[in-house]
Amino acid sequence: MMRNGSGKKHRKSVGDEDMGKVMEEDMFCYIHEGGQLVKCVGGFVPYQGGRSKSMVVRRHMSHSDFVSKLCDALHFDQNSIKLEFKVKFEPSCLLPLHDDATLLKMFRFNEMFCHVYVSSSSEVVEGYIAPNSAPSPIVGSNSAHLLPFDVRKQIYSNVTQGGLKIPFMGSGHSFPNVAEFRDAIYLMSIVGRFRYRFKRNSTKHMTVVCTVTKCPWKVTARAIGDSNIIQVHTFHNHHNHSLEDVATCQPLVRSNRASLLIDDVIRSTLGYQPCQICKDFQTQHGMQLTYLQAWNIKKKVNERIYGEPKYYYKLLPWMCEKMVATNPGSIVELGHSSDGHFEQLFVAHSISIYGFAMGCRPIITIDFAHMSRPYRGALFSATAYDANDAMFPLPFGVMSS
Repeated sequence: MMRNGSGKKHRKSVGDEDMGKVMEEDMFCYIHEGGQLVKCVGGFVPYQGGRSKSMVVRRHMSHSDFVSKLCDALHFDQNSIKLEFKVKFEPSCLLPLHDDATLLKMFRFNEMFCHVYVSSSSEVVEGYIAPNSAPSPIVGSNSAHLLPFDVRKQIYSNVTQGGLKIPFMGSGHSFPNVAEFRDAIYLMSIVGRFRYRFKRNSTKHMTVVCTVTKCPWKVTARAIGDSNIIQVHTFHNHHNHSLEDVATCQPLVRSNRASLLIDDVIRSTLGYQPCQICKDFQTQHGMQLTYLQAWNIKKKVNERIYGEPKYYYKLLPWMCEKMVATNPGSIVELGHSSDGHFEQLFVAHSISIYGFAMGCRPIITIDFAHMSRPYRGALFSATAYDANDAMFPLPFGVMSS
């Protein structure tokens, strides 16, 4: 009991006191995954891309309990992630969060809320934010797709940005061949958002420079002896660009090399359309594509995954043999020109022949459709009607243009 100035008694609320203690023990925690931190002018460090969630944690909880709660919230495997955090007084520096001591530091040097960044433990190197005029990646703040070129045997280390794994080369690093070295240069230009040119370009000696006048960025590489292996000799990874240079020297769109950016997406998403490719390139890489450019990029990816369509014709003799062997009684005829080029294909499956003879009306309709690129031609099909007036498929054929 207490008395105020008027002599009235005042009772302190026990519930309010307990509630205050609970609020002091709780901390609001932002969880970020799949994006990146970028350092802007003025020292502001926003998080771009990926996804963010939140949860309330207790200040006295252990590191194992914290990780378990985080993984349950985001559906992660505890053994395959790495956690990092930042403190209020230095937002551009990521600190590892790997034990109870570091968890205590995160609680102690943040007030009512904190930020935790999740990345794959197998893909993380030491985090940093480079002060640059363009957004720079902070390593360890996202998960990356594996690029199709070979990264085994520690040929080069990796830096990630926007779901993209980037070859970060240095003097002495090697590439299996010229094509993969050129792929690496192009991907670095996408991340750094600059344009480059080959000052010297041969299979034995290459010199790559930035297109901005007097910019010191430079890479030189040479072949090792008579082999195809390309080794980097000098690598000056520093740019000197004005704001005008940044605006006018954006990377060029090359369908052969830009297709590396969506290789994994095409493999996992069959319905990945050119219009969506345009949107993703704009949001993730700051590159504006036309519909035709996106279509060509998707075409290049499909050719790399499935091969060029012209090679499919070589499989036709084998396919015809297998159709006759697995469907006895079928009729399959393949026609070639005198120089070995495909001319026509006729296929009548045994079940269609038997079904027409046993239960179809003696009326046959023939239809055809023109096929579009790359080799055109026409597709013919014959159809009959069965006793239920349903369409019954008969032979079909393909003819070259």
